[in-house]
Amino acid sequence: MSDGVHLFSTPDVFSEFNVVRYFAASLLIFSYLIFCWLCWRNYQRKQNISLSTATKSEDTILIGYASQTGSAFNIAQQTAEQLEQAGKSVLILPLNKVIPAHLTQISTALFIVSTYGEGEPPDNGNRFIARTLAQLEKVSLQHLQIAILGLGDSTYQHFCGFAHQLHNKIHQCGAHFLTDIIEVDQLDESALRHWQYYLGQLSGNTHFSDWSKPTYEDWTLSARECINPASPGAPAFHLQLKPALGEIPADCWQAGDIAEIGPCNSPESIQLFLQRLGRTEVVNEFSEVLATRDLAINDEKLHEINSLEAQALIAALPELPHREYSIASVPAEGSLDLLVRQVQISEHEFGIGSGWLTAHAGIDSPIRLRIRTNAHFHSPEASRPLILIGNGTGIAGLRSHIANPARWSAKHWLFFGERSAFADDFFHADLQHWQHIGLLSRVDKVFSRDAAPNAPRYVQDLLLPHTQEIQRWVAEGAAIFVCGSLQGMAQAVDDVLAQILGADQLEILADTQRYCRDVY
Repeated sequence: MSDGVHLFSTPDVFSEFNVVRYFAASLLIFSYLIFCWLCWRNYQRKQNISLSTATKSEDTILIGYASQTGSAFNIAQQTAEQLEQAGKSVLILPLNKVIPAHLTQISTALFIVSTYGEGEPPDNGNRFIARTLAQLEKVSLQHLQIAILGLGDSTYQHFCGFAHQLHNKIHQCGAHFLTDIIEVDQLDESALRHWQYYLGQLSGNTHFSDWSKPTYEDWTLSARECINPASPGAPAFHLQLKPALGEIPADCWQAGDIAEIGPCNSPESIQLFLQRLGRTEVVNEFSEVLATRDLAINDEKLHEINSLEAQALIAALPELPHREYSIASVPAEGSLDLLVRQVQISEHEFGIGSGWLTAHAGIDSPIRLRIRTNAHFHSPEASRPLILIGNGTGIAGLRSHIANPARWSAKHWLFFGERSAFADDFFHADLQHWQHIGLLSRVDKVFSRDAAPNAPRYVQDLLLPHTQEIQRWVAEGAAIFVCGSLQGMAQAVDDVLAQILGADQLEILADTQRYCRDVY
């Protein structure tokens, strides 16, 4: 080559090579991004297909769980089984797999969540609040009904801490709660039975098998009276029970606790079952055992078990599920009092628990009973004023707080609603006496059948006209306790209190045990 002459320019070649290289790299990156986007779209599509396939309709119940050691997952499975046995469609997912579309397309969700460490969520639930709930507006879940079961260990400072975090965040999204958080301390069986009770209410099927059997004690039905014989509604009975042996200890229960009753079948239902069975040896050997067995089985199940030996046949029949009632008295009164509404299923059939207590059990009959501590609804300290709100037989759970000798120096304000003043003014004499001696500072009642046009009809209607007084009581440290109907009353009261106090203030009251509910 001659001096100063080149066949090609090296810098130009490298420049062109770099452009090609950069272009190829950019194309590769762009292709990768397109690939990622397509993968994401495909994932979302599968999620939506999965959702639409699994939920079937808005009636599907979502069960979300957060489990570190498997306990919450196991309870979620048991929950799903009980609901499916009642004919409900369910979708069960780890909490981190729940996406906004799940929450916006269904009407009921149950969350079963553990807490570990210092209030920390399990690994399969640790992104739900920050990722899923963060995408929702504050009013996005107003259509949604929620219940939360919290698993924890009360020896830790932040007992059921993650359940409470979840409750607060979901409440901020506008969801309505079927009940307060049900806290389970170290897998306490009585708390899990309480959860089962709510599942029965939710599904409409109260014939379920208890996951664990209560250890009942023997009590006696000492008195029973229908206290609203002229009511336009169902009969309500005031019952008094006493231990089969000995006196009632002073610490036997506290105001706010629950009586778990082991019901029995009526003699008529046992006789009908034996006629269907047609087995004389069962009649002779096991007729007494049948009193506590669930005999509501279809012909197919009856035919299946009828081929068994008598002992195996009885074993194949589950025990009747327990029933829960708010205790209306305190031990100092000398009896365990209940207020039970009689449930009529058909012309000749009553509800399992109410039928046993109000119709089938005779005076002085033995009653299987277990007292369940309901610490969330125990009376506050005597220095704290108490606003009590309830309807119907819910007054039972409120009466015990007024009757509590530890609070006889405290202020109480009762709001109560029922159908008829003439027939349904439950515990009228007691309330009148307590008001006369100053134990009840105020009593406001409303009766729906007696209300004038445009006047308050239900207990929630009584609250707004007293907005300033309620605000003043709360500012002075009052707690608010609500007891009664889950459907209708409980949510309506919650909505009105949020108007009066503000949703954030109501949340603070709930977090500090100053807004407590026992609803059913």
